Amino acid sequence: MFELFKTGLISKKTLLILNYSKIKINENQLAILLIIMELSNDDQKNFTPSQIAEHMIISKEEIEKEISLLLKNRIIKLEQKGKKTILDLTPLFNRLLVELEEKHSKLRNDNTYNFIEKMFDYKLTESEIDKIENFIELGISKPKIMSIIDEFKIDNIKDLFKKLEDKSKETSVKITMYNWLND
Repeated sequence: MFELFKTGLISKKTLLILNYSKIKINENQLAILLIIMELSNDDQKNFTPSQIAEHMIISKEEIEKEISLLLKNRIIKLEQKGKKTILDLTPLFNRLLVELEEKHSKLRNDNTYNFIEKMFDYKLTESEIDKIENFIELGISKPKIMSIIDEFKIDNIKDLFKKLEDKSKETSVKITMYNWLND
């Protein structure tokens, strides 16, 4: 799926518009994100609520509140690059990609990760479940975890975490090198 984004076969804006509600983004947040994506260029990737308010009918205070919610819910993040603060949409698109990969998967409703427990004949601890959820937040979906287990013939949780760590580094490098703001 990531390759389809990278090659431009799927428009990020279209994907966001058609799927925003699945990752619990409201209409104001959607409009803010789309305005930021539209106005962004190589020189400017971050905007003040006042700048965004010029293109909306809601107040800059409301925009600040919506952006705070996006940050709090880890939909977007801010990064310091030297003296500049850059808006990073990677978490947003990670969530969209995971949501789409899991949409038709039989694993969609397996929030306790029974499929891993069955494959390893092992009961996951709460901290192991949290760790798996962190990998999912990084963009490694449940179907992808299952295929990693099969592909690399993994038979225990320790080896799975090691492989997921490797995969998350590969994924994060690919995703962060891609400029999500440009279509």
